[in-house]
Amino acid sequence: MLESSARRPFARFVPATVPVLVALLLLVTTGCSEESKKAAPPPAPTPMASLNTTAMQVPRIEFCRLVPDAAVRRALGQKPDSDTSYGNGDEQDLAGVGTEVVHEIGCDWRTDDGATARAWVFARPVDAPFAGTVMAQERRAKGCRSTRGPAYGDPSITQTCRLPDGSQRVRHAGLFGQTWLTCEVSATVRDAITKLPDRSERWCVEVANALNTGR
Repeated sequence: MLESSARRPFARFVPATVPVLVALLLLVTTGCSEESKKAAPPPAPTPMASLNTTAMQVPRIEFCRLVPDAAVRRALGQKPDSDTSYGNGDEQDLAGVGTEVVHEIGCDWRTDDGATARAWVFARPVDAPFAGTVMAQERRAKGCRSTRGPAYGDPSITQTCRLPDGSQRVRHAGLFGQTWLTCEVSATVRDAITKLPDRSERWCVEVANALNTGR
């Protein structure tokens, strides 16, 4: 047999097995990659204490569509059953006050069991002295107490309130440049109430990040 003829079967055999081996390697690699993706934990939320509030730029605009749906669900613990938005000069039904013309731009998400997630900005520019006046008024609110927590703007305030309807609310508010931003989460169910501090902090961080144009 000629030397070239003896080599031909081997030459034909090698190309036939190589694609099989490559396919197996790709299958194993893909499987490991998919398992890694499934095993990877979700990214941790940004702590409020890590917000660089002095560098953040929060515009006074209609911002409801900028807030991620996932952030709303996390704040409420479920998908909202209703939502509303309002602008400067609109009439709003304010709890304990009645219907008034507001000078704010805000959003409100609710569930049928009474949970709410809200956020709003004052329509007018705010300076530090006016922010101090707003904080003084907030501290006089019935059923509310100021609590220590990470800064949410400069100056800022954190409040925990027990409302007349039996619900509880945690609110963060503060000055970002010339914008006074307020956000809050409330709940009526006991289990949800215990989660309000964590939910409100994460909610307010996500709202601030959604509005921030200084990134």
